[in-house]
Amino acid sequence: MKKIIFVNATSLSTGGGLTILNNYINQVNSKKNSNELYYFFIPDNVIKVNKNSNIIYIKNSENEYYKNKHYWNSLGMKRWSINNKIKPDEMFSMQNYFPFGFKKDNIFKSVYIHQSIPFFPYKWSFCRKDERKLWFYKYIYIYLIKKSVKNADKIIVQTKWFRNQIMNKFNISKEKFVIERPDIPKVLPDNNDQIFFREGFKSLFYPASSDLYKNHEVLIKAMNIIVNILGKRDVLLYLTINKNDYRINTMISRYNLEENIILTGVLNYQQVLGLYKKIDLLVFPSKVETFGLPLLEVQQFGLPIIAGDLNLYKEVIGEYSSKVIYCPLDDEQAWADSIKEILDESFVFN
Repeated sequence: MKKIIFVNATSLSTGGGLTILNNYINQVNSKKNSNELYYFFIPDNVIKVNKNSNIIYIKNSENEYYKNKHYWNSLGMKRWSINNKIKPDEMFSMQNYFPFGFKKDNIFKSVYIHQSIPFFPYKWSFCRKDERKLWFYKYIYIYLIKKSVKNADKIIVQTKWFRNQIMNKFNISKEKFVIERPDIPKVLPDNNDQIFFREGFKSLFYPASSDLYKNHEVLIKAMNIIVNILGKRDVLLYLTINKNDYRINTMISRYNLEENIILTGVLNYQQVLGLYKKIDLLVFPSKVETFGLPLLEVQQFGLPIIAGDLNLYKEVIGEYSSKVIYCPLDDEQAWADSIKEILDESFVFN
C-alpha cells in the first residue's frame, strides 16, 4: 500500500509562496519512489506538472470543500479526508500551520514556516485600517504557528536567522529544523521591450508589494533628496505597484516625483528578470521578510545592491562579488548617500 501524503498549499498563489510551491512540485516530480502518493491541494493558478503518476492535484475551484482559506484550514480539509475516505500517513503544510482536526496518531507532520511578521519587533494597531492585517498576524496568527511548531515532527525554514527566531520564541529543539534556501527558478528573462521602461536614465528597482512594511517611504524620501535637493533628475525608481495605489501616489505627489518614480503594476517573474537586465541598482528597504528573494535573484546579473541593515539580509546575500551597502531602515539620507555613491561612477551630481 502506498504512503499517502497531503500537501496543504491552497493559499500560495503569489510571490515567494508560489515560488516555494512550484519548487516543491518540481522536486516531487523528480522522485522515483512509487510507494508514495501525493495529494496537492493548490490554488487555481498553479501549473500542474505531471512527470510522475504519483501526484494528484486538487485545485481550489475543483474542491467542493474549499470555500476560503480559513474554512479550509478549520474544517474543509478534514471533511474532504473523511468524505473521500482518504487518510494521510504524512501531512505537509506549506502555509505556516496545520489544518485542524488531524490528531497526531501515526501522521508524520511537517510544516513550512514563511510568515515572519510575528517575529519582528514592530507593533501594529487594530484601529488603523492599513495595519489591521499586520496586527492579526502579529498577535493572533502567531498562536496558530506556535501550536503547529510544537506538534510538528519537522519544521522547514529558509534561513538560520528565522530558525533562531522560532527556536528562541517557542523553545523548540534545533533538531526539528531543516533549512532550505529557495531555489532560483530556471526561467529565461522577458527580453521584450517593456513599455514603461525609459532609456537614458539611471534606474533603481524595488520589486515588492505595496504592504506597509515594505517601507517604500524611505525610498521616496531618498528620491526627494536626490532629485529635488541634489537636482539630479535623470534618476528613475521603478516600483512594482499598481498605478492607482492611493498611499504610494500620495507620497510621490507630496515630493513632486511623478516624473522620477514609475509604478509598473504587478510584473510576472519573466518581466522582473527582464528588468534586472536593464537597471543599474537593486534597492531593498523592506522591514519584514522571511528571505528576500530579489536579493538572491539579482546576483545572477551582477548588479549592486543597497539593502536594509538586517542580519537576515546579510545571510541571504552572503559573499557576493558585486558592491553591497547596508543602510539603516528609516534613514533616507543614508539611502540617498548610498544611491549617490554607487551611481556616481557613471555620472556627476550637480
